[in-house]
Amino acid sequence: MRVFLAVMREGSTLAASRHLGLNQTTVARRIDVLEHTLDVTLFDRTTRGAEPTECAAALLPYAESLEQAALAFEAEALKGGESPPIRITAFEDETFGNIGAVVAGFVEENPGISFEFVFSERHLDMMKGEADVALRMAPAISDDRLVARKVGQTQWTYYASSTYAAKHALPAEYCDDMEDHTVHLLNHVKSKRRNLVRCATSNDVMMALQTGQGIGPLPVTVGDANATLVRCFDPPDHANLPIWLITSPAALKRPEVRRFTAFAAPRLVRNLKTSARDQEQ
Repeated sequence: MRVFLAVMREGSTLAASRHLGLNQTTVARRIDVLEHTLDVTLFDRTTRGAEPTECAAALLPYAESLEQAALAFEAEALKGGESPPIRITAFEDETFGNIGAVVAGFVEENPGISFEFVFSERHLDMMKGEADVALRMAPAISDDRLVARKVGQTQWTYYASSTYAAKHALPAEYCDDMEDHTVHLLNHVKSKRRNLVRCATSNDVMMALQTGQGIGPLPVTVGDANATLVRCFDPPDHANLPIWLITSPAALKRPEVRRFTAFAAPRLVRNLKTSARDQEQ
């Protein structure tokens, strides 16, 4: 049918062969086979090309219907094969081994796969499918149903703006009350401190510190990179938090999620090690 339609539309077997990317002899042979199978003459060969017969003109609408059905079949099959985006949830890009660059490298090698990012302080429910891949800081992953791999760790300490530090005596070490300083913490961080201000996002914490509103904890990869901030004290012993690459069993059933986690894990390990060395220097 494809060859028949091409000859009908192009007017000759030569033009049809160019359109189809086939040898002219192959096109002519397929028309001969079709005529023999149907026991009809479809084209009169002339010096001007292939002239459709009345029979060919009568069959054209049916051939076009077959073509439309085949195209619709292909489109539906392709649509069914499209994968939904891989949803990644993380605290922030810099803390987690530059996950944005890792994703960019994966997409370059796998151009048909797309991603959605959910940078959130709230831990999304992986088992309920709120995200496919998560990067989290935690001493351990409490839900043993999740598939978790440790890819590195980060240190935290308290920061303040340089202008705040010039006006106030910063705490010399970590303590439960942080003296009389106003402490800015994310909503989910448990604390019984006085003078506590809750923040919805890490950007809120950063803005509060940069504008001299008090002190607050940040990853050293973030705080040390900000020229307007100074450390209150070096990271305490308990401030090392592992970083985990997490997926759910349901998400791992998707081949693209398995490929991505296998791709991402060693790169995150490398990036986080490099970041840790840079901080030590």
